[in-house]
Amino acid sequence: MSAHPTEWTLRRLHAGELAGSESQQARSHASACVECTRVLKGLQAEQARFEAELPFERFEAGVERTLRNPSSVPSRPRLNGMLVAVAATVLLAVAVRPLLAQTPINRLKGGATAELRIGGDGLPQRTVAPGATEALAHGERVRIGYSAGAHRYVLAVSVDETGEVTALYPVMGPSLPVEAGAGTHWLPDSVAFYGSGLERVVVVLSDEPLEVEAVLEATRRGWESAGHNVTTLSSLGVEGEELHWLLSKP
Repeated sequence: MSAHPTEWTLRRLHAGELAGSESQQARSHASACVECTRVLKGLQAEQARFEAELPFERFEAGVERTLRNPSSVPSRPRLNGMLVAVAATVLLAVAVRPLLAQTPINRLKGGATAELRIGGDGLPQRTVAPGATEALAHGERVRIGYSAGAHRYVLAVSVDETGEVTALYPVMGPSLPVEAGAGTHWLPDSVAFYGSGLERVVVVLSDEPLEVEAVLEATRRGWESAGHNVTTLSSLGVEGEELHWLLSKP
């Protein structure tokens, strides 16, 4: 390999996503190239900073508590063989993982943002912005982060490809008051998903509290209006600002 590999190739090499001769060529070049060695060391430092923001030991703990002590979580239905714990997940779009660097987050009115943090099973953590698509590997877990901007309440729901809806945060009652302070706040615990199929996750940031049941009903109506196609559902039609992810469980 005479020419330098692209940064995308080096990111894939760092993440263990290159296979066969492509991996051998990139690794051989990088070992003899000062510039590519510098890029790889920068990627390692970038990943370390990224994961230090939310250590995986904390990220994983919520899932383990749920699996070992199901009674600690309010009773929830099981959907398509999936353990519905307390959060959100991700969709199949490309054959390779996205950049390890934090993805730019969509910004709504008043500076509101949201993101999914994915990690587990020995894989590097990564962030997925609203509107993005992402494959969830076996053993990976997800957390929802938000920056509410001027909004005062947060709520998260999901709907799968069969039209079954689930309250993620909270499981009943009104929306949760947002945490005070600037920066990203993380909804409690992470989620392990089992089974397969598409799922749309929606975070709603609002100025007034919304009732979970009302949002679930709006989600059902939205799915029906979208022709029972979870991939084309673009809005729940509720008060507040919505952030969507289309998910695919492995």
